[in-house]
Amino acid sequence: MNSRASRFGVRAGLALRQNRAALLFVVFWLFANTLAFVRWFGLSSAGAALVALCVSKAAGGWPSVYQSFTEVVVFGVIASVVVTNVTRKYRPEQTCLALAQRSTGHVVVIGWTNLGRRVADLLTDAGRSVVVVEENASLVAALVNGEHPLVIGSAQERGVLEDAAVGRAKIVVIATDDLETAAVASRLVREVNATCELIIRCPNEDVGAVLAKTYRARAVSTSRLAASFIQGQAVKARARAVVVLGRNNVGERVVEALAEKRIPCSFADVTEDAGKLEAAGVAEADMVIVCDDDLGKNLVRVDRIRGLNKRTRIICRAFHDEAAEVLGRPPFDCVVISTSRYACEALARAGAFREVGITDVPERTSRELLATS
Repeated sequence: MNSRASRFGVRAGLALRQNRAALLFVVFWLFANTLAFVRWFGLSSAGAALVALCVSKAAGGWPSVYQSFTEVVVFGVIASVVVTNVTRKYRPEQTCLALAQRSTGHVVVIGWTNLGRRVADLLTDAGRSVVVVEENASLVAALVNGEHPLVIGSAQERGVLEDAAVGRAKIVVIATDDLETAAVASRLVREVNATCELIIRCPNEDVGAVLAKTYRARAVSTSRLAASFIQGQAVKARARAVVVLGRNNVGERVVEALAEKRIPCSFADVTEDAGKLEAAGVAEADMVIVCDDDLGKNLVRVDRIRGLNKRTRIICRAFHDEAAEVLGRPPFDCVVISTSRYACEALARAGAFREVGITDVPERTSRELLATS
């Protein structure tokens, strides 16, 4: 069944449940009067049914009064009540929940983070069924409006995972930023589904290794994968003076990765201040790595970096493809990487989505970089 037909079926079911009292009254009214026309007015069963449905007109007496009343009150007022109830009471999140509950052979994405969005986009673009679990309703408002399979609630609750039909899922991707939620959800998923492919995002490699071992899962660190890529870029460019801007998970992993290759680097807070950038060594650097993905601020930062050093190679984070297009072109001339996109592609290349028939990255996302100088 296609998604449009499925949504229609769910909406119809909800409408029936919301208006069952009015609909039962209509059925009873028609059935009771059909029997009355047969018993007291000598009509055949078929003729009585046609009169009851107001298809055949009746002249005089109760049948005539009945038809006038039925057309105006029963078919008119009741229909108006039903329509009003449907438009007033209908909540798209109920359709989202119902679609999630009936899913099978699907992928469950827990956490509408950057990684969660990338995974969901890759799978839905490939025609696979995805159910999203997210506690913060405001983050998934667009999914609710689009009536996508979705459960709003905490993945630390068994009932929420059951609503997402985790027991029938082929793959579960825990993409949440919260480590406690990831740990609890991993346990609950394995209790409900012992055989699905389980992927856990965990920035701490030691914790990720423990979770992977305990729950037979695949642990992934988006920051570690990004750092590995940046390390390769630095080695390829034979960088000898690198400035890493951004004291976050990505920045820390990048510094560690560069140290492994004995590439000299300085580590500083990300800033738009030209003086602080110069103090960090940007003017003499042959590579500058911006580990924040705020497009507006990064435009200013890269502009200031270019003002201090026009020839340095800049690697900059960005989530949106449109941002990558801007930063990858003159006058910015950056190598742009999305850590979540790179991680998603790495998972696909490693066979993490093989259970739903995806063994490689689709053509449109086959490049590791979003844009290159």
